[in-house]
Amino acid sequence: MATRLLTFITMVMFSLFAMTTSAAQDSELEAALLKTVFIYNFAKFTRWPENQPKTIQDALTICSIGEDNLTNNLPKLAGRVLRGKPIKIVKVNDESDLSICHVLYLAESTQSRIQEVLQSIKMKPVLTISEMDRFSQYGGMIELTQDRDKLRFIINLNNTQSSGLRLSSRLLDLATIINDEAEQ
Repeated sequence: MATRLLTFITMVMFSLFAMTTSAAQDSELEAALLKTVFIYNFAKFTRWPENQPKTIQDALTICSIGEDNLTNNLPKLAGRVLRGKPIKIVKVNDESDLSICHVLYLAESTQSRIQEVLQSIKMKPVLTISEMDRFSQYGGMIELTQDRDKLRFIINLNNTQSSGLRLSSRLLDLATIINDEAEQ
């Protein structure tokens, strides 16, 4: 299955890079599209507790907070089916709306309130993802990073496990793993 994931990601990357682009903005949009595929795969390889309310079990809800190219690309996942559930995309404005989320993407524009957002869902089964520097060390679960021309990701295993989430070993094999407790 890890081979399939790598093959899928490679195919997506190849198709994105096969397109010729002349502007930096086009390149940024392609990168955001690739990151959207990563978020889809993170959800695919995550298991949530089964004791969630029925309303949360009906769909897989991917939420975003803040604004960037990636938050604008997430709606492309809406309506797709993942493990028998339709994907629902929701933009949230404040921490009170986060109880419906399975996945929460935090745009870099939310950096000034990262602690408030993460504190509001601490110990809840919400997979948190961001591109912010040191996100995985400040209480986030998956940090997207750029290493030269390659997209990588860091997983804070303590944060995911304490929230009741289980990540596939296939996903963990592709990540840089840290076991730090969140910094205060």
